Amino acid sequence: MLVLSRTCGQGIVVRDEITINVLAIQGNRVRLGITAPAAVRVQREELAVRSDRLQAVSAGAMSLASLRTGS
Repeated sequence: MLVLSRTCGQGIVVRDEITINVLAIQGNRVRLGITAPAAVRVQREELAVRSDRLQAVSAGAMSLASLRTGS
């Protein structure tokens, strides 16, 4: 994992096609702006994890009860 420090108004570039900018910092919240090609899916981590779990349930690899408890 690469760990970077950025201040408001600064950003990083990934593979010359994805830009992540720090738009605002308020207390312990950071607002990010992400520019990426339409073919690149960008999701919040908790939504990606939930989507993976739902796919596992539909494939029968996970029970619905474990999805509810998050284990």
